[in-house]
Amino acid sequence: MHAIDDLTFDQIATGLRAWARGLYPAEAAVELLLAHRGWLHRRDFTGIALLIGDDGPEYIGIDWTAAAELARRAPASGSEIAMLQVAVGLAGHDLEQPLGHLLSRLDQVNTTIVLHAIAHTAGWHERGKVALVTVGFTALTPA
Repeated sequence: MHAIDDLTFDQIATGLRAWARGLYPAEAAVELLLAHRGWLHRRDFTGIALLIGDDGPEYIGIDWTAAAELARRAPASGSEIAMLQVAVGLAGHDLEQPLGHLLSRLDQVNTTIVLHAIAHTAGWHERGKVALVTVGFTALTPA
């Protein structure tokens, strides 16, 4: 049996991506958490929200209900909470706060991560749009 604490960030990333593969909302939520990095380095998150498969860390799932609960009670900055809540929302769970309020807590880097996650959920990566956010947001139209 593997413990989540025994895994490297790269092993966790590989397992999460394998678990989410093929489901755009799950892929987007996972990639958002991976890009943000903060929650995946917190034991209070990894200990309750990450689920290692019976066969080992090849597939690591996320208990989104546990993640949503943690977003309600965890000591964290406003932007950290917002990023987790957006990931939970992308994964199909209700947002605790309006999206506009969550986005107002984010800096440019985290806003860019969220925009990419939303675009991935909508399938933009299949339209040849990988880097969507550019200076002046001129590239935010589908090809």
